[in-house]
Amino acid sequence: MSTITSEQVMSLRNQTGAGVMDCKNALKESAGDLTKAVDLLRKKGLAGLAKRAGRVMKEGLVTVKISPGSGALAMLEINCETDFVAKNPAVRALAEELSDLMLADASMTNPAENEKAKEKLQALAIKTGENMQLRRGVVYRPAANGIVGFYVHSDFKKSAVVELGFDGEPPAAKDELLALAKELSMQCVALHPKWLKKEDVPAETVEKEREIYRAKMEKDEADAGALAAETGKPHKAKTPEGIAKMLEGRVNKFYQEHCLLEQVSIRETKLSVAQFVKTRSEKLKGEIQVRKFDCYIVGVE
Repeated sequence: MSTITSEQVMSLRNQTGAGVMDCKNALKESAGDLTKAVDLLRKKGLAGLAKRAGRVMKEGLVTVKISPGSGALAMLEINCETDFVAKNPAVRALAEELSDLMLADASMTNPAENEKAKEKLQALAIKTGENMQLRRGVVYRPAANGIVGFYVHSDFKKSAVVELGFDGEPPAAKDELLALAKELSMQCVALHPKWLKKEDVPAETVEKEREIYRAKMEKDEADAGALAAETGKPHKAKTPEGIAKMLEGRVNKFYQEHCLLEQVSIRETKLSVAQFVKTRSEKLKGEIQVRKFDCYIVGVE
């Protein structure tokens, strides 16, 4: 029997939309004959998704599952084309099944990169008649003196997970820490930060923002000068020092919008999230560290 190449498998998959293993098996059974392999997949009901490949998967659901014993937590996002399918009990059942596997099997930590998980979704996609994908997944296993909390919105389209560290007495503060982790998860869902702290923002991203703000200020200054000349009104040009100060203010606003610890707390609006966490540290008589977070919102990067 001739060797089945990866190019043959991908060609068959592109034509039929069937899973990788199904394509491999069909090619083996047909001795590498692509036409016969397509017929075999059609007979088995495994072909037919390719024609839907271009349709947008803007709907879906997110799930979060926690292991009571270890405190480990799995968060998963599945995308599909319509809200009708997103609410299908079979989709939620698969999400629950995959979440269990994520917690039990290290190779399933991110099911979006696992062939077995994708095969399971492919089988369900055939039944629902929609294009579907495992968009992303993550597993949190809290380190020493750590705790993980989460929030899932009622529409099952938004969720977030936050891991906290605590150098005090965790058992005595467990409930308070869980409540704080949930509050911060709600903060993530509400304001969708991209980074934990400003030091995490890539330097090239900050420089790009500076360039954008600088160009905007230069244009505004030129427009103001032109308007003054046209109307005969006096115009006082901004000094380089003034422009530099305004530029730093714009960059700081960028941090406040996109970094969790820099954002205004939705719980205490006069405080930043970092300041809010500090007040909880003082209350619990131990330092609380926000170690990391993930936020999944269907249809949003």
